[in-house]
Amino acid sequence: MGRDLKGNEIGKGLTQRKDGYYSAKFTTREGVRKERYFEELKKAKQWLADAKYEDAHNTLVVNENMTVNEWFAAWIGERSKVVRANTVRNYKERYERNIKPIMGRMRINDVKPIHCQRVLNEMKEDGYAGSTIKQTLLTMTTMFWSAFEQDIIRKTPVTKTAVKMPVEVRKSIDFFTVDEERRFIEHAKDYAYYPQFRLVLEIGLRTSELIGLTWSCVDLDNREIHIDKCLEYRYSRGAWHWGPPKTKHGYRTIKLTDKAYDILKDLYDNRIDNPLTPEEFKDVVFLNRTGYPTKNSTYDAALTKRCEAAHVKQLSMHDLRHTMATRYCENSTNYKYLSQMLGHSSIKITLDTYVHNTEKSACTETEHFSGYMNDLFGDAD
Repeated sequence: MGRDLKGNEIGKGLTQRKDGYYSAKFTTREGVRKERYFEELKKAKQWLADAKYEDAHNTLVVNENMTVNEWFAAWIGERSKVVRANTVRNYKERYERNIKPIMGRMRINDVKPIHCQRVLNEMKEDGYAGSTIKQTLLTMTTMFWSAFEQDIIRKTPVTKTAVKMPVEVRKSIDFFTVDEERRFIEHAKDYAYYPQFRLVLEIGLRTSELIGLTWSCVDLDNREIHIDKCLEYRYSRGAWHWGPPKTKHGYRTIKLTDKAYDILKDLYDNRIDNPLTPEEFKDVVFLNRTGYPTKNSTYDAALTKRCEAAHVKQLSMHDLRHTMATRYCENSTNYKYLSQMLGHSSIKITLDTYVHNTEKSACTETEHFSGYMNDLFGDAD
């Protein structure tokens, strides 16, 4: 039995600290130790009873002292049953790294818009990418809106007018210049992963789409491929994970360039059945010598070495996608088609992310416009 400062017994799991606060603690069925502190013994007893009941009956007991940490644990447990594993992982990472340090121990009813804004502002000051800050905002928006719908809070602290994205200074993305791409291709053409590198440079696949490409989705007769799944290696679980494309717009058909067609046709004609390949990977296009797909990180590490050998800037696999989009924009202004090809949810994302005002594109567009003006008004002088 626990005791207060006067030596009186106040109940199992309850004690009074020297500062006068009452400590309530117990261990869950999973062996997790929980402890909270209260000014009043009555509130400490109530919290302890509710927490034990919740643990025993796997239900959520709502009280006025519920913390943001407690709500997130309950919310993410239910959320994980209805959304993709990637989404749950992103929610957890953003909460643990950015949200929890600022408001985790607060009562959920005490959270104000200023606390949510502080999370975003501190992320900006720490140099987080805009996309990661948006992901954190989405996490807060979703978890607090769910609390509102469950009548746990009277209103959500995350509103469009009260909590805003910090002004973002857009970071320039990396891509090969034409000369760098030519040098890279020359130095990488005899390398084991050259077909994968070149395919991304030709049609702009995401790495997970490249890894998960299967022969059933390759239509050589019509010179196109169909993207309907992704494959990633989850280091946290030590296992491969099949999943849908990044967004609903990720489901798409991509027409093959001549080089992309030649790469896939050669691979198809020379494919062999590796007895070491598990059944779930039998149809995968790109397999290594062990009969398994190649991990995302392995591709990036190999790409770094090829860049060093070619004496060009070191890029990631995703930067090869940037490079493909840049070459396209230097040659065409049909950004709608490029957006569909890349699987973007809107053409704005394509324009904001991939359209660069390169010297070549500027000169080409000026020449096109100059010629057009000359045709119209060349004789007017």
